[in-house]
Amino acid sequence: MRGTPVLEADRIHQLDGIRGFALFGILLVNMPTFLHPVLFLPANGLAFEHSTLDEWIRLFFDMFVQTKFYTIFSFLFGAGFYLFMNRAEQKGLPMNAMFLRRISVLFLLGVIHLGLFWYGDILHTYVIAGIFLLFFYKGTDKTIRNWAWSLLMLIQLLYALLLFIPSDPSVVGSESHAIAQKAVAAYSSGSWGEWIQFRFAFEFPIVASNEFLAILTVLPLFLFGLLAARRGVFTADGKHRTAFRRMWWVTLILSIVLISMIPLVKKGIVQFPAPDHVASIVFVGWSGLTLSVFYICSFILLYEKAAFHKGLRHLEAVGRMALSNYLGQTIVTVGLVMVFKLYGTLSLGVGLIYCLVLFPLQILASKWWLSHYQFGPVEWLWRCLTYARWMPMKRNGGNYEI
Repeated sequence: MRGTPVLEADRIHQLDGIRGFALFGILLVNMPTFLHPVLFLPANGLAFEHSTLDEWIRLFFDMFVQTKFYTIFSFLFGAGFYLFMNRAEQKGLPMNAMFLRRISVLFLLGVIHLGLFWYGDILHTYVIAGIFLLFFYKGTDKTIRNWAWSLLMLIQLLYALLLFIPSDPSVVGSESHAIAQKAVAAYSSGSWGEWIQFRFAFEFPIVASNEFLAILTVLPLFLFGLLAARRGVFTADGKHRTAFRRMWWVTLILSIVLISMIPLVKKGIVQFPAPDHVASIVFVGWSGLTLSVFYICSFILLYEKAAFHKGLRHLEAVGRMALSNYLGQTIVTVGLVMVFKLYGTLSLGVGLIYCLVLFPLQILASKWWLSHYQFGPVEWLWRCLTYARWMPMKRNGGNYEI
């Protein structure tokens, strides 16, 4: 039984489906950064030359996509940590050592992803924050809950303080503009080596400066996910249905209020001492917390309804191959941008259409792959290195069906 895949009857299919849903949102969030030097663009996140449609798409992303899906993914990482540790413990395996080996492999994948392909990698951050989960696995529910809420409130307090710190909005980021032009030149006509050179010189310092805050942001979400999995929130027995419905209504109301603030702040209708773009970032982050919970509750409640169940199950295959699909989104997109020299040239509208084409292809590819193999390609490598043994990859009879 050591290292064997989780049996179909033992899988929590809802988690696979939610993970697949989150991957689509992550693709939408990452898409602008694949196509433009977002780190060095104006505060509105739009290219220097953009259309009115781009402005509307950016607003839509800020209201319904940005920060919402990495929050879900972080929550699921915590749940996945508990399930991994619990199953290893039940099998009598050295769970702490195995988890450290597991995240060491993930860290290596993240570093490769970050260094060779794209500055926005989240895997290395998850690994660093994930190490702290080892201190909570044996903790009481009360301890985990108190730490999760304390860390979450600390971060939100820091964001709230930003609303009341004024700064001069008239300062023109001429240096950022120049770096953005360098990015377009490097990524549109430079070699892969020039890509990496630019990344180390200009992008890595920004990523490193934000690393501590990123770790502090995802850790409480990990803890909430750990606690939810421990309490059996995702079991299919329906005993948490009433709680999900209550949470659905609460987060819907809160999300409506917070989401509505984003365009009001962007247009200067509601003003704070802080510049509009800073205040907008705060409300984007706050709405990400409430709307992510609303999305999860909506998915689970709809999953239980026969009219939606079959359609939502298509997302499970993508979710089971989440790591392969996450890395695949980067590799495919960056490859196309590099080969066809598209960096800095495409609008958000074209990027959105691209996402709407790519993700269904990922669904089809994932379903085909899992009909022949037990794991996604990267998941298989990850599993082999975690268990320090060669894993059979092909399915031994029977088909994977969704």
